[in-house]
Amino acid sequence: MEGGPEERILMVLFMSSAVGRGRAIKIEDLAKKLGFEPSALDRFLNELSSLGYLTYTGGLVYLTEKGVLRVLSKFS
Repeated sequence: MEGGPEERILMVLFMSSAVGRGRAIKIEDLAKKLGFEPSALDRFLNELSSLGYLTYTGGLVYLTEKGVLRVLSKFS
Protein backbone atom coordinates (compact mmCIF):
# COMPACT_ATOMS: atom_id res chain seq x y z
CA MET A 1 0.00 0.00 0.00
CA GLU A 2 2.98 2.30 0.48
CA GLY A 3 2.66 5.21 -1.98
CA GLY A 4 0.02 3.52 -4.14
CA PRO A 5 -3.55 4.50 -4.95
CA GLU A 6 -4.65 3.57 -1.43
CA GLU A 7 -2.36 6.20 0.07
CA ARG A 8 -3.61 8.77 -2.44
CA ILE A 9 -7.20 7.97 -1.48
CA LEU A 10 -6.47 8.45 2.21
CA MET A 11 -4.62 11.71 1.55
CA VAL A 12 -7.39 13.13 -0.66
CA LEU A 13 -10.00 12.28 1.97
CA PHE A 14 -7.88 13.99 4.61
CA MET A 15 -7.28 17.07 2.46
CA SER A 16 -11.03 17.18 1.72
CA SER A 17 -11.75 17.17 5.48
CA ALA A 18 -13.76 13.95 5.09
CA VAL A 19 -12.94 12.92 8.64
CA GLY A 20 -16.28 11.74 10.00
CA ARG A 21 -19.81 10.83 9.03
CA GLY A 22 -20.92 14.47 9.07
CA ARG A 23 -18.09 15.42 6.70
CA ALA A 24 -18.33 12.46 4.32
CA ILE A 25 -17.94 13.09 0.61
CA LYS A 26 -19.61 11.38 -2.33
CA ILE A 27 -17.69 8.56 -3.95
CA GLU A 28 -18.18 10.32 -7.29
CA ASP A 29 -16.47 13.44 -5.91
CA LEU A 30 -13.58 11.38 -4.56
CA ALA A 31 -13.20 9.64 -7.93
CA LYS A 32 -13.16 12.99 -9.72
CA LYS A 33 -10.44 14.35 -7.40
CA LEU A 34 -8.36 11.24 -8.03
CA GLY A 35 -9.02 11.06 -11.77
CA PHE A 36 -10.63 7.60 -11.42
CA GLU A 37 -13.95 6.18 -12.53
CA PRO A 38 -16.16 5.60 -9.45
CA SER A 39 -16.38 1.87 -10.26
CA ALA A 40 -12.56 1.65 -10.21
CA LEU A 41 -12.52 2.76 -6.56
CA ASP A 42 -14.52 -0.18 -5.23
CA ARG A 43 -11.58 -2.56 -4.77
CA PHE A 44 -9.48 0.08 -3.02
CA LEU A 45 -12.34 1.28 -0.81
CA ASN A 46 -13.13 -2.29 0.21
CA GLU A 47 -9.49 -2.93 1.13
CA LEU A 48 -9.14 0.32 3.09
CA SER A 49 -12.46 -0.27 4.83
CA SER A 50 -11.44 -3.81 5.84
CA LEU A 51 -8.25 -2.36 7.33
CA GLY A 52 -10.33 0.13 9.32
CA TYR A 53 -9.01 3.27 7.59
CA LEU A 54 -12.29 4.48 6.14
CA THR A 55 -16.01 3.91 6.08
CA TYR A 56 -18.11 4.00 2.98
CA THR A 57 -21.79 3.42 2.74
CA GLY A 58 -24.69 4.82 0.79
CA GLY A 59 -22.38 6.41 -1.77
CA LEU A 60 -20.47 8.37 0.89
CA VAL A 61 -16.95 7.87 2.19
CA TYR A 62 -14.96 9.27 5.12
CA LEU A 63 -11.83 8.56 7.13
CA THR A 64 -12.00 6.81 10.47
CA GLU A 65 -9.79 7.84 13.37
CA LYS A 66 -7.36 5.10 12.31
CA GLY A 67 -7.32 6.54 8.78
CA VAL A 68 -6.55 10.03 10.08
CA LEU A 69 -3.70 8.64 12.16
CA ARG A 70 -2.35 6.78 9.12
CA VAL A 71 -2.25 10.01 7.11
CA LEU A 72 -0.73 12.02 9.95
CA SER A 73 1.99 9.39 10.43
CA LYS A 74 3.31 10.39 7.00
CA PHE A 75 4.20 13.81 8.40
CA SER A 76 6.12 12.65 11.46
